[in-house]
Amino acid sequence: MPTRTIRPRRRLRRAGALLAVVLPVAACSGGGGDAGGTGGAPRDGGTLLVGAEADPGCLDPQQTGQISAIDVTRSVVDSLTAQDPESGKIVPWLAKSFTTSADGSAFTFVLRDGVTFSDGKRVDAAAVKATFDNLVKLPANGAPSYLIGYRGTTVTDAHTLTVRFATANAQFLQATSTVGLGILSPASFTASAADRCRGKFIGSGPYVLDHYTTNQEAVLRKRADYAWPPSLATHKGAARLDEVKFTFIPEAGARTGALSSGQVDVAKALQPTDEAQFKGNGFRVLSAPGPGLVPPLSLNHRGILADRKVREALLKGIDRQGLVDSVFSDSYKPATSVLSSTTPYYEDFSDELRYDPKGAEALLDGAGWREGKDGIREKDGRPLALTWLIPAPMPPANEAVQQQLRKIGVDVKLKAVAPAVYVEQQQKGNFDLTAVGVTRADPDVLRNIFYTKSANLWHLPPSKLDTYLEQEVAATDTKTRQRAVSNAVRWILDHADTVPLYEGAQVHGVSDKVKGLRLDASNRFDLYDAWLG
Repeated sequence: MPTRTIRPRRRLRRAGALLAVVLPVAACSGGGGDAGGTGGAPRDGGTLLVGAEADPGCLDPQQTGQISAIDVTRSVVDSLTAQDPESGKIVPWLAKSFTTSADGSAFTFVLRDGVTFSDGKRVDAAAVKATFDNLVKLPANGAPSYLIGYRGTTVTDAHTLTVRFATANAQFLQATSTVGLGILSPASFTASAADRCRGKFIGSGPYVLDHYTTNQEAVLRKRADYAWPPSLATHKGAARLDEVKFTFIPEAGARTGALSSGQVDVAKALQPTDEAQFKGNGFRVLSAPGPGLVPPLSLNHRGILADRKVREALLKGIDRQGLVDSVFSDSYKPATSVLSSTTPYYEDFSDELRYDPKGAEALLDGAGWREGKDGIREKDGRPLALTWLIPAPMPPANEAVQQQLRKIGVDVKLKAVAPAVYVEQQQKGNFDLTAVGVTRADPDVLRNIFYTKSANLWHLPPSKLDTYLEQEVAATDTKTRQRAVSNAVRWILDHADTVPLYEGAQVHGVSDKVKGLRLDASNRFDLYDAWLG
């Protein structure tokens, strides 16, 4: 067996990884520190203008994990814990302390005093219980999957609660740092799921949602009485900005133009070709490689892709280095596993991801797909055509992937739709390919995506992979968890259950007047310490 690199507990970021330029991903294990440093004494007031890449269609953190939504709601909803982006350590936030039972199945939290939701209600143990009890009623996809095996929450007193699971749950403590498990006021659950998507939920964060106008904007307003940031924050008390305005600008060129002309202070999701113009001249780039599941081709195991040989051909037919060299900047690098190299318990599976177009063609020949007159393979009179369902705006790599697969005779049809339509079509299984990466600093992203007893959007058949994923989450020691994670990744690649493409990054253009803007451990905007110089 080839030698592989294993990194069970690597640091997520190196301090100072990002100053005025984007460093190559290989030079740091994360990034996204302060965007612009201090630049003098912090000042209060002002409106931060953000050019956002898309209208998410839903803002409720319990129902969506889209980056475009979470960058807004992370500042509205607090969590029990926070994760240090430098070390990966879980630290206090709403919970001032927390302990885990000896068997890893129960987690006890002691809450801080004096914390309230924006509706004035206390953040107490009953509110935490209500949040989790309602979350498990949702389909087990995204945040609800963090609570698989949930046995309930026991309230000891107003400040003390214990969350119990059927078995050990190695990922849960890290999950409590995410906005998906953020604590909501019980009043939130009187609203319908649709209304919560439109912003009818209540958190305890430093900002409140002033309004959300579909296809236009989402505006956050400072909460004057906020006084309970996580222990990682550089100041205490209310946030410094009066307001944060996210304007939805789907066209990448329009976002960069708005930043260049001063119409916005931050342009999210820079295209690789646009990065260089914002490295200096009054701007900087805020970037961090994403931990978790790398951007892949996610494969629907029904229809053409039920054939393992066809899936294996796609896996071999991608030139990952060529893809990065032709489309991306040095903020990105080729995938070397299903997991990114900044994820705890990552192992290098580069040998399984070698570009092998001849091998891909042989597999398609063996599956009965013969080359047609136009270069697209055919079988029983039909072309080898796959529909790729994409949430608009289309990422820069998609056409390049399309061109690469055409070289082995696969016709990939790109279908870009609005994010809300994308979610609907994905749930219905109306696709051959999608591309679902999950940014989270824990290997349990594998279970979020590939566990057949969960949402199983890819229609995977039950297999030994389920056992490996159950072992991964139930492990009570590092060695056992590493073995289970490695077994799961090896199975996924051996069966071509997904096609890893590249290691992604969040890359944003930022005006020099913006100070203290950070990315958290999951690469979401941390607006609490941000201010305008």
